[in-house]
Amino acid sequence: MDRHYFKNPQFILYAIFYLVIFIGILLAVYQFIFNRSLWIDEAMLALNIIKRGFSGLTEPLYYKQVAPVGFLFIERLSVLMLGKNEFALRIFPLISFLVSIPLFYLLSCKLSGNKIVPLLSTSIFSITLSLLRYSSEVKQYSSDVLFTVMLLYCCLTLKLNTNRSLLIYAVIGGIAIWFSNIAVIILFVSGIYSLYSELYKNKNYKVLFPLLFWAVSFFIYYIFFIHNHPHTEFMIDYWKEAFLPLSPFSASFYFFLFQAIKDIYSYLLGFSFLWFIPFSVSMVATGFMLKRREYTVLYFFLAPIAVHLFLSGLMLYPFKGRFLLYSIPLIILVFSIGVYELFEFTDKRILALPQLLLIAPVLAMFYPIYAKFPIQIHEVKHSLNYMEANIKSDETIYVYCNSRPAFKFYKEAKAINIGNPVKLGTFHHEEKHKYDDELLNLRGKVWLLFSHVYHSSRPDSEEAYMIKILLNNGSKLLDVKKYKGSSVYYIDTKDSV
Repeated sequence: MDRHYFKNPQFILYAIFYLVIFIGILLAVYQFIFNRSLWIDEAMLALNIIKRGFSGLTEPLYYKQVAPVGFLFIERLSVLMLGKNEFALRIFPLISFLVSIPLFYLLSCKLSGNKIVPLLSTSIFSITLSLLRYSSEVKQYSSDVLFTVMLLYCCLTLKLNTNRSLLIYAVIGGIAIWFSNIAVIILFVSGIYSLYSELYKNKNYKVLFPLLFWAVSFFIYYIFFIHNHPHTEFMIDYWKEAFLPLSPFSASFYFFLFQAIKDIYSYLLGFSFLWFIPFSVSMVATGFMLKRREYTVLYFFLAPIAVHLFLSGLMLYPFKGRFLLYSIPLIILVFSIGVYELFEFTDKRILALPQLLLIAPVLAMFYPIYAKFPIQIHEVKHSLNYMEANIKSDETIYVYCNSRPAFKFYKEAKAINIGNPVKLGTFHHEEKHKYDDELLNLRGKVWLLFSHVYHSSRPDSEEAYMIKILLNNGSKLLDVKKYKGSSVYYIDTKDSV
């Protein structure tokens, strides 16, 4: 190859994009190997997976957990093959993320009109902190992203005038419903697009076959796993602030939309207090595409969000945080289009710019990685390991109420081997005085385990309150170890509190 080729700015630009994508893959694998502790939601779902068989996973789960049956089956199969451990539980989310990277590149190529935007968008996608986090989490959100990208790619590339393509479209969509809670949103949006492009424009009535297949698949899933679900009332109450007020004449309607946009660009995309910058760039992209009548990207960008907002208004699916992770691919693509259009507009009309400036948004994505990677949430394993290494046979363990799922998981998975008596704390959030009796009934030397600590409306946390109660009643603090989101206290109650 001509050595001058390596001095070509476009070659350097492409090389940087490919390098960033490779770094994103390495970061995801490293986060997986880092093996952070399960946080409370993961632990509660993981306990269901390791303690139930396949038939048991079709029934309502313990701890008010909800997850697609297909996802639960894959997780159960992983546990049977690889053992009761975090690696087994997290391998499917990791694979989902890794597979979604090349699929997203192909989808971006299909939707954009040049070579730079797909590489720019895929490089951003591969190092987005929220995607990296959920690539190693015992939750279905990483597979939500995979099925979103897969379904949209099939919708746009399959030639639905052939029986083979129709069958592939039908089967992938029908399966997706059993693996992803948001698949129904993407299938609805894809179905409308297919009806327009195939039935309305081309009079291809065969396109009705995959749509009817999806409808049957969803009907079966709905009857067996959604209708009259015992956790519905709890989920509605728990996520009550994540449902759109349906009245467009109320201030709360617009405040909710504002907060939702901020949540997407600040938390999920990782721009924190600078969230308005990528949002503004996305609006610029929207303006350019409207001017050029390039409606396909806009449709797949806006339609799922609109459907999701409507469902949230009906209190059917929350519109917040990790529930929106599936929308990140198209949001990143539109943002990348906006970056490219701004560069092209400036370069041609105002000031000649070096093409390497296009990597600036990618470089910006590395800041949250630098600040927060590897991701740690509630490192209860460190507290457990310290306690196990130092506890004596005649000492007792007190497990704070929110730490119970993680404690039970690591004990069930035999990650810890502690045979001491265990007192499991009870839940009294916002009524902290009710902890007093169970704490003051502790005798002898006690190890108190805390993680996922609840912070009430009062200034001090439950952890601080509980330790203060013990010390104020004559107990002596012998040792304390604090880790990220977890701590363990060694206290001598002196048998006379």
